[in-house]
Amino acid sequence: MLPNPFIELFRSPVETLAALGYALLLATLLVLTLAACWRNAITVYVRWDRQRPGQWEYVPPLAWLVRVAAIPFVLAVDAWAVAALVWLLTS
Repeated sequence: MLPNPFIELFRSPVETLAALGYALLLATLLVLTLAACWRNAITVYVRWDRQRPGQWEYVPPLAWLVRVAAIPFVLAVDAWAVAALVWLLTS
């Protein structure tokens, strides 16, 4: 059960406001990285669909491979941010 934030703010304002700042920072990180990951996934799909049949040989271009590898990396960072946010709100 989460404690009342107003009572916690009255008891220790610095700790509560610092936790609020960390929570807002993690939420901002999640919004930005999920938007970037979504945009990256759309770009990868469109390039695969349009450029692969006529322009690629057997190996896709390096830029496309980097974009594909960036998607799970960004999702891993998001998972860590969600875990940190849950830990911050429950501790």
